[in-house]
Amino acid sequence: MFQKHFLAAMALLISICGISQDATSFYNEGLKLKEAKKPAEAIEKFKKAIALKPNYSEAHYESGWCYNDLKDYMNAIISLRKARIGWSNIPKVHFELGYAFQKTDRIDSALECYQRCLQLKPDYSLAFKQLGYIQYDKEKYEAALDYFSKYEANTKVDITDYLYWYRKGFMQNAQKNYTDAILALNKSLERKKDYINTYLELGYAATRLKQADEAIGYFQKAKAIDPKNHVSYNGIAEVYRDIKKDYAEALNWYQKTLDIKVDERKACYGIGYCYNSTGKFSDAIPYLKTAVSQEPTYTAAFVELGYSYYRTQQYADALENLNKAMELNPNNENARYYAVLVYEKQRNKTMAQKMVDALKKISSKYVAELQKRVDAM
Repeated sequence: MFQKHFLAAMALLISICGISQDATSFYNEGLKLKEAKKPAEAIEKFKKAIALKPNYSEAHYESGWCYNDLKDYMNAIISLRKARIGWSNIPKVHFELGYAFQKTDRIDSALECYQRCLQLKPDYSLAFKQLGYIQYDKEKYEAALDYFSKYEANTKVDITDYLYWYRKGFMQNAQKNYTDAILALNKSLERKKDYINTYLELGYAATRLKQADEAIGYFQKAKAIDPKNHVSYNGIAEVYRDIKKDYAEALNWYQKTLDIKVDERKACYGIGYCYNSTGKFSDAIPYLKTAVSQEPTYTAAFVELGYSYYRTQQYADALENLNKAMELNPNNENARYYAVLVYEKQRNKTMAQKMVDALKKISSKYVAELQKRVDAM
């Protein structure tokens, strides 16, 4: 009897060991396929391993990784949640699960996973990167750049993702940190030479730094990549308008934009600005009206249109547009400056003084000049 039970126990042990060994073999085959960049085939091996060993955390994790690689994020979430049961203290499980949540727009869950990953491993660099991307998508650029800095400080490998450097440069431009933006954007350019948005952002940064020829060069390269992209034409026009003060050449480039995209708002605004700058106020009006019709919150265009009406002695229309600009941006100095000039023409000292008082509250550089005009009324 003893021998019979002993043999049965040995058979069960052999059976269990055999199943475990088979599961491990399937798992190892899956790893080899994953390394060979065959995620779909790898998943099939991991499935076989899990069929033999349902609580195989390693296989669940690798399946989730492969599903993420295949952009099958829902199945990734299923696999990674199972992996998390046995691997609750393994940082990479939380990272991969966070990534899957992020890709399915379940941002709160993604944030929770990334933060848990960093609790377990505070130098997990990719978690900082993805947290930065989440803030980038929310247009919270200061927070995003802070995460990017932590990513760069903790990563052990060269960052070769051109989109990472592009996004960093884009955000630095938005933060008016143009010199650093150029450094980041050039790193993007080193990784990918034909991404048009990198050239456009470089052109923008160079324009803000008053580097006219460099800016034109970047916009020309963008135009070479896509001659139908009107942004590069607007960029060149702006350089001629604001830096070189060559309004004729600026008008030439703005017209090229309108040849591509009729009634494009920035080109219409730019044309109106150039006409106002050269004393052609009546010619400016239809373009500026088009600009504000295309973008009803275009503060600068309302200011410029108000100025056009002021210079053509259409004072009621001037005030209507200047007031609209003030409504959109109560701290807009130019709108109030021109409004004072209109009220001066109308001999309305009370309203002129009201505009000056509003400018005093924001410490405007125009206060002394305008107060003298009001006092003289």
